[in-house]
Amino acid sequence: MSFRPMRTLACLLMMMFLVHSCFEDESPVPPHEQGNLEEGQAALGPTYGSQVYFDLSESEVVATNTVSDWDLSFSGEAGGWTIRLNSSRFMLAGNSMDTTFNADLDPDVLDMRFDTSDGNPDSTAIGTWYEPVGDSIRSLRYVYLVDLGIDDLGEALGYKKVSFDVAGGHILLRAANPDNSMETTIPVTLDPQMDRTYFSFETGVRDIVPEPGAWSLLFTRYTTMLVTDEGEDYPYLVVGALLNPNGVQAAMDTLHDFMDIGIEDIAELELTTRSDIIGYEWKEYDFDAGIYTIVPGLSYVIRDRDGFYYKLRFVDFYSDEGIKGYPTFEYVRL
Repeated sequence: MSFRPMRTLACLLMMMFLVHSCFEDESPVPPHEQGNLEEGQAALGPTYGSQVYFDLSESEVVATNTVSDWDLSFSGEAGGWTIRLNSSRFMLAGNSMDTTFNADLDPDVLDMRFDTSDGNPDSTAIGTWYEPVGDSIRSLRYVYLVDLGIDDLGEALGYKKVSFDVAGGHILLRAANPDNSMETTIPVTLDPQMDRTYFSFETGVRDIVPEPGAWSLLFTRYTTMLVTDEGEDYPYLVVGALLNPNGVQAAMDTLHDFMDIGIEDIAELELTTRSDIIGYEWKEYDFDAGIYTIVPGLSYVIRDRDGFYYKLRFVDFYSDEGIKGYPTFEYVRL
């Protein structure tokens, strides 16, 4: 997206086989009883300053970090060498298409972009920063202007000028302020156990997220494209849930009552790995009352990395004390 400055045992086994046949890489799970109704909550806080990782199989929050803990994330070869922005801060980046690092970069001239919320690696702001050379890659050495976005209080965080290179198994990040002060080159070593390596311009590489197989949903604010009543696109920060991109799938269900959804209903749904399939639209803002309300009749079916299915619905956006930013949800393992 472009932004100019400006998501009975026999029956059970049969349904598992039918659903399994729709997904080429899936392995069937052993027969099991349906789980009990569980409740989960993600404490984002009233300014949505936290990012919360929740694992359905363990029924718990497995990690929490703040939106200010990182700026960029790097994927290795298996992830297509993708560089992502921290979309929870409304970060943008513009490619100068120039390799002159000391050149003046103007955000009013550059095509400033944000990463799309669907998780598509082909729709990132940084884009293709390298070219393949045999079994390796070589940087195109383009210089980018990165808008660091806003913190959880809405304060602008300024800009950084960056370029990327590859050497000795590291990604070399060259960074400076827009006026070329505070220039530095930092080697970013990718962790082979992680799908992404997280980096902060202030503190370097950060160990802040759980391992890829340890979580199902990320509750966070994130940047996405909305549409005005006049049909015009505009980017906006929303608050919702994103899927773990490592094998977690989900589908929206508006046809069945939540309590009635069973394993036999999965075949009617089209599951997807699109990160924002759950997204933010399970709630809406009541302007008259000045509060968020939960959209009725909206459920989700989620398949985790282990092949188990869950049904989930949201029940509140407020804590017991009435503070917003506490998405609360019910779920059952099918």
